[in-house]
Amino acid sequence: MTFLSSPLRRIAAASAVACLGLGAGVAGAHAATVESALLQARAAAKAVESKREGLVESIDLANTVAGDAEAHLSEGAVSSAVDQLDSTVSAAEFTAAAHNVVLDPGDSEARPTFLAPAAEGFLLASAPQAQSVADVPSGGLALAVSELDRQVPTLDVASIEAIDASTGVVTATGDSVSQVIEDPDVQAVLDRQERDLTAVRAATEELQRTADALDAAAAEVTRVADEVSGATAVAAHVAALTSLDTQIGTADGDLASTFDALAAVGDHVTDPAVLEHAATARNVLKAALVSSADRGDVDSVRTLTDTIDAASTSLDEAMAAVRASHLAWVDAENTRIDAQNDQTMRDYEAAQAEAQAALTEQYRAAVAAHQNGWTGAPTGVTYANGRVPASQLCSISFAPGQMLQCDAAQALERADAAYMAETGQHLSFTDTYRSYASQVATRAAKPTTAAVPGTSNHGWGMAVDFDPASAAWMTARGADFGWVHPAWARSGGAKPESWHLEFVAPGVADAAATAAPELIPHVASALPDAA
Repeated sequence: MTFLSSPLRRIAAASAVACLGLGAGVAGAHAATVESALLQARAAAKAVESKREGLVESIDLANTVAGDAEAHLSEGAVSSAVDQLDSTVSAAEFTAAAHNVVLDPGDSEARPTFLAPAAEGFLLASAPQAQSVADVPSGGLALAVSELDRQVPTLDVASIEAIDASTGVVTATGDSVSQVIEDPDVQAVLDRQERDLTAVRAATEELQRTADALDAAAAEVTRVADEVSGATAVAAHVAALTSLDTQIGTADGDLASTFDALAAVGDHVTDPAVLEHAATARNVLKAALVSSADRGDVDSVRTLTDTIDAASTSLDEAMAAVRASHLAWVDAENTRIDAQNDQTMRDYEAAQAEAQAALTEQYRAAVAAHQNGWTGAPTGVTYANGRVPASQLCSISFAPGQMLQCDAAQALERADAAYMAETGQHLSFTDTYRSYASQVATRAAKPTTAAVPGTSNHGWGMAVDFDPASAAWMTARGADFGWVHPAWARSGGAKPESWHLEFVAPGVADAAATAAPELIPHVASALPDAA
């Protein structure tokens, strides 16, 4: 074995130490470069986070803009712009997905916070540049080792944690970073698990591309959203002008209709104050209608529209109060009319009762004076017995085809009403007026009982032949109505005919009759029915 001399051993030892130091220095430089690359990756991740938030904000803006446009989708320009915005948002979301970006990371407080620029700059500035052996100064290996020892800092955990504490940054030391993009290779870099410099730089480039893509997508979404906003603004302006013109037309019609309504109502209200309020409301609306707006300024247009609308609403409310007060007046007036009509009818009925009592007395007096029946032609009849024309006679409502002198028919109608009230049936009879020819036929059939033709009271329309039940009732009650069972026709008379009764009170009903009063009609609302 050969041993080196002492000087050579010192040189060899120095060389070994120098090589060892150089190796450690190179390793330290590499570590610092990786740390710098990791910081750059994390800075790129922070940019991705910022661009992601920018894209989310752009999409939120797009949703707001689309919501604002919803009321104007009937306009072609707005509808097309919204469709384009929808496509643009979809494309942006596709871009994010293509770069594995999570657009909804959840609670913003849980989102990752990356290294602040101050810490980033500190570490990048402190990271040394690697030197090759060729770069060693001419002073020798010992000088090279000394230089490396001077340049390369110690990158321990404590120093990084101290930096993070001063900047409020969560580092990757000991813990993994929350996902920015769903890429395990990138995440490994952000979690500081990947130490290969090439891989770290590749991840950084991927993050930078992702940030650029997100930024471009956000810008495009914002641009199209602005187009939608513009189209919506135009449509809204047109709609505002249309609304104003419609409001003006409606208000003009309201002024005309309320003028007519107030004229029709007059003072027929329970509260005169409502008329004053309506007049004031009409004046306010008139003033609003003569106002003008800058039709090129949507706010000015809307302000005038709102002013007219408010005035129209006030007029509607005032007219509703007029209607209510007028209808209350109508109800009160009709109540008053009803009370007045009721009193009129009570007075009339009382007078009628007195007149009926007087009429009954007159009928009875006539019957008492004509116990043997009627004799001669009735007053006012100029025709011969049996030859009275139908135009001079009156029909009987409950006995079609039968006719009598009009006074006799009227009295028989009264008797029938009383009979109906007592029995529920009409009076029943066979013969009333008989023509001359009919008298001849009857005389031929009943030569012993029938009167000589031309002398029968049937020929004057003053006699009736009743059925037994009706004859019995008329014999008992007929005097109240001017009818008598003649003495000659009674049992023991010259010609007993229980069925034969005669009317003996012509002219009595005309003298006693009073016309029914004219009642006051109800008043109606002067206003048309509410829609």
